[in-house]
Amino acid sequence: MTATNLELELQKVGFEAREASVYLASLELGPSPVQKIAQRAGIPRATVYLVLDDLQNKGVVTTYEEGKKTYYVAEPPQHIADLVDENEIRVKQQKDTLKSLIPELTSRGQFEKGEKPMVKYYEGAQAVGVFMKDLLSGHEGEGLGIINLDKAINTLEQVNFPIDKVRERRKKNKIKSRVIYTNNSNKPISNYSVPDTQAKFVPVDLYPIDADINIRGNKVFLVPYSIPIRGVSIEDKAIANTLRNVFELLWANLK
Repeated sequence: MTATNLELELQKVGFEAREASVYLASLELGPSPVQKIAQRAGIPRATVYLVLDDLQNKGVVTTYEEGKKTYYVAEPPQHIADLVDENEIRVKQQKDTLKSLIPELTSRGQFEKGEKPMVKYYEGAQAVGVFMKDLLSGHEGEGLGIINLDKAINTLEQVNFPIDKVRERRKKNKIKSRVIYTNNSNKPISNYSVPDTQAKFVPVDLYPIDADINIRGNKVFLVPYSIPIRGVSIEDKAIANTLRNVFELLWANLK
């Protein structure tokens, strides 16, 4: 096995690339000063000092003094097995500690459902495309929307998720929806309401809408029509239910 292959194998058991080179150089040279090890490893001497310190901490290199010179000695390869055993014990300890930490860390972040809202921000066409898939996935019941239809269609085109694809995915996942909409023509669309989508119109001059608002399950999705393309989702039962009630109030008072 060549030195290069040995270096790669040493990296698999926990050595960094430079550590593997310096350890092999020390092993092949026997007791040597830094300058010789640096020449053999092909690494600057100043760097080799730092690497040797790390190898000493790992217990695979030791030193002794002779006159005014310090000599570095590679420990027998069996010490590497000891190092791997120690690492395994350390990793197990880390895993055990992490198990007890996860609930505490989760409680301090935006991950504890029912306690703190989970907020996700999406920016760019590809990210908002993923956002749309999330909106139209799963079995979270009816979807409610407040939109400017023309601007929404334009945004969907930009994120490579055209309106036909939205309808196809909604049909596939059996998602019924209700929509309060306006449009640039300021006129209702006679055939917008279909069996799986009910729609009610509001005039754009009275109610200009500059962002999609969608509610589904415990999630609220917001997509502004401005550039850059972006979106925000908020997962929180109280927020979703409140906005759902606002939607119902509007719906009940529209023809």
